[in-house]
Amino acid sequence: MCGIAGIIHVDGQPLFGIEKSLLAMNRLIQHRGPDDEGIWQHQDSSIGFAHRRLSIIDLSPLARQPMTGDDGNMIVFNGEIYNYRELRQTLGASWTFKSRSDTECILAGYERYGDSCLEHLRGMFAFAVWDNKRRRLFCARDRFGIKPFYYCQVGDIFYFASEAKALLPFLPQITTERSALAEYLTFQYTIGEKTLFEGIHQLLPGHALAIENGAVRVWRYWDVHFEIDFDHSPIYFRKRLRELVNESLELHLRSDVPVGSYISG
Repeated sequence: MCGIAGIIHVDGQPLFGIEKSLLAMNRLIQHRGPDDEGIWQHQDSSIGFAHRRLSIIDLSPLARQPMTGDDGNMIVFNGEIYNYRELRQTLGASWTFKSRSDTECILAGYERYGDSCLEHLRGMFAFAVWDNKRRRLFCARDRFGIKPFYYCQVGDIFYFASEAKALLPFLPQITTERSALAEYLTFQYTIGEKTLFEGIHQLLPGHALAIENGAVRVWRYWDVHFEIDFDHSPIYFRKRLRELVNESLELHLRSDVPVGSYISG
């Protein structure tokens, strides 16, 4: 578990006191990353990122975040990309990797594929990429929403973070979102993008967000689609399911720190 946060002026204007705001956001999510921390702000102070790190893959300083690429793009990332080794082989021809981290694979994938890099990622993730050339912020959350991504917009300033409480200091007032509270009391979770705080939203699973040319756009990049297979026997499906589970476990066990397991219930 890591923690990410960021601030951007939607129209690209300088933000007064951005460094102080980023430091405050990082303190509010410090429990998410005991191993390292970092902040970055653009030279024109129109955007900045903050990160708290729990080191899992590539424990070296080369994997520190916020991370910048040779193309000038910047990323903050929470999660794990399980197929990062395969991506390194695919992207190595056009990208000179400086680290062994899965974080850098997202930067390299975005440089090669743009928004379609999401189609190549297997893992759990919430990240934000600053496209320095296009002056564009690109954010995404994994297909099933394992990693959190909260955001709010106050006037022309857009804030995001791994936890809603990192956004509370920037709201004009803290008010309960009654419809979300009703959902929570009924289902024990909120159904849509609303949260318990009025004005704070969550990026839904399988969705992406971009800020460019003064506009904020959210869209779904993935959904479940399947066709019923009547051509194979139950024995085939049992065998295939076991193969898929074993492959998934093998990818999940990739780590540069000890791996453990636990049972709930």
